[in-house]
Amino acid sequence: MDATNPAAATADEALRILRAVEQLGDAEEAGDLMRRGLRLARSLSGAGAALLAIDDETHPGWYAQVATDGIPDDDPLAVAVLEGRPGDEADSPLVRAPVRVAGQDFATLVLARWDVLPAHREQAVAAAVATVLGLRVEALRHRRVSELHEHVTQTVWELNRTLVDHVDLEVTLPLLARRVRDLTSADAVAIVGTRPDGEQRVLAASGEGAGAALAELAPDLGEVLREGLPQHWSATPAGDQLSSDSRVCTSVVPLETRAGHPVVLAVHGWKPSRGVSQQQVRDVLSALALHASVILDREQAEREHDQLTVLQDRDRIARDLHDLVIQRLFAVGLTLQGASRRAVVPEVMERLEGAVAELDQTIRDIRATIFELRHRPGAGTFRADLRQLVESYTSTLGFAPVLHLVGPLDSVADDEVQTQVLMVVREALSNVVRHAHAGSVTVQVEATAERLSVTVRDDGVGISADAVESGLGNVRARASEHGGAVELSRGEPHGTVLRWSVPV
Repeated sequence: MDATNPAAATADEALRILRAVEQLGDAEEAGDLMRRGLRLARSLSGAGAALLAIDDETHPGWYAQVATDGIPDDDPLAVAVLEGRPGDEADSPLVRAPVRVAGQDFATLVLARWDVLPAHREQAVAAAVATVLGLRVEALRHRRVSELHEHVTQTVWELNRTLVDHVDLEVTLPLLARRVRDLTSADAVAIVGTRPDGEQRVLAASGEGAGAALAELAPDLGEVLREGLPQHWSATPAGDQLSSDSRVCTSVVPLETRAGHPVVLAVHGWKPSRGVSQQQVRDVLSALALHASVILDREQAEREHDQLTVLQDRDRIARDLHDLVIQRLFAVGLTLQGASRRAVVPEVMERLEGAVAELDQTIRDIRATIFELRHRPGAGTFRADLRQLVESYTSTLGFAPVLHLVGPLDSVADDEVQTQVLMVVREALSNVVRHAHAGSVTVQVEATAERLSVTVRDDGVGISADAVESGLGNVRARASEHGGAVELSRGEPHGTVLRWSVPV
């Protein structure tokens, strides 16, 4: 009876479609959701091919990628849809249905290659599947964005815990770079500033490819440092078109600090999380760049406050020395000079004149001390000495080297070992300048409870078979004197890696 009842048949068909659409409800990943949606659209409609053309959020009117079912990714129809000309390759009518997320166009569902010409039913199937896809994508987006914001909150909390007593940029900035890299799945993250002479300096970096990434981004870094305007760009490499992280992006975001020297946050090769748009990730990067600006400003304020406090104390000490001690010594000297004129015994006269001369010398010494107090030279730590040494090679190399400092360097190494490390780093960088023809170099100094190690990695021409080990001989000797070791090897895909270590 039902088979001859059109209304009943229509109801059964609608129920079958609804039950099939329920299969999309438990998809937890965007890629899985797309695959299920395309497969479902084909099975319900009888189409030979199903395609999902996803809009390019950075280029309105363009498609970023096309997911397919029933045909390969490189099928002429898929290529034509991606290029916005599906009619050129279609050998049968196309049925289209928009996929909307939060009221905005997200993608277009395309059904093609029919055995029987499509009618109203097939259009209704496409519309139903597209509607459910949009709702599920929106739900997944809300969940992923919430997770991203939770991770950002945890990152900010972790950073703030390092600021409880005072700001140590050697701890906070590397932590920020690592967390940004974790949040965005980036290949490399770096915080780059400028020195007073205009040369770039790497304040912190994360990722083994940070040096090569900075060399690649050098023109863009220079432009953002000069102009103060953020830059973002992305590309889709060859591969799985259904993968939600197929878009590889790069961002260079300026930090607005009051220190006067421009600073940027560079995030290279980051990938949007599943269900998170590129713009949302960019907003997160802007927020973290703002937090980094606050950190730098606070460190600047602390440094200025400490310097002012020290200068005030020194000025007070200098004033007390000048107004009290020198005046009293000067008075004692005048008294002794008067007494020496009345002395009749030559020996007594000679001693009094000697005492006056000593007082004059003491006064001169105190005045020199006052000058030193009022003109205090800067003092550095081992970390600061390493950073200053590495940064001093920027102009010679033609690019900013990357420095990674790991572990309690200032407390583990004694003065002699610190001096040896500085000499090894200097020799290694000098060799890169003379022989490597490199575009990037990374220096890592790491301290553990047992060893202090230096690793210098460049992407240059590598080691020649007839190389003369003049400078390297000095490096080996410095390791041997302290019971250490040196290893020189070829880098991948090219370049040289020097590893030097000594026990502590």
